[in-house]
Amino acid sequence: MKKLMVFLATIFEFIYYTFFMVVIGNINITNKVIDLSMHFLSLIVIAVTFYYLLRFVFKKLGFIAKKYIYYVVICNLIMGLIVPVLLLIIIPNDTLFVFLFIVLISAVYYGIFINIVVCFLNYFLTNRRKKLG
Repeated sequence: MKKLMVFLATIFEFIYYTFFMVVIGNINITNKVIDLSMHFLSLIVIAVTFYYLLRFVFKKLGFIAKKYIYYVVICNLIMGLIVPVLLLIIIPNDTLFVFLFIVLISAVYYGIFINIVVCFLNYFLTNRRKKLG
C-alpha cells in the first residue's frame, strides 16, 4: 500500500507541476526580467503547495510524512529523467521521441528545481530535535 501511494504521489507530482507550469508559461509578459521572476516565483509557490498537500495526505494516511516525501522526490526524479531515456532507446519512434523529449525537458527544467525546494521544505519544516549541550 505504501509503495502504491508513493508511486501515485510521484505521478501526481509530475502532472501537478507540469500542468501549472504550462498554464504559467502561457501568460504573455513582454518584460523578460518580470517574466523570469514570475516564472521562478511560481515554481516556488507550486513546490510549497505540493509539499503541504503531500504532507497533509501522508499524515491522514498514517505514513511518516518526512520519510515518504523523500521517496516521492527520488521516484519523481527517476521517473522524469531515466524512464523517458529508456523508452527512447527501447522504442525508437519519431512521434514518441517528441513526446518523451518534452517529458524529459519538463523533468529537467521544472522537476529538479521543484524537488529541491520540496526537499529543503521537508528538511527545515519537520520537527527536528536539537541537542544542545
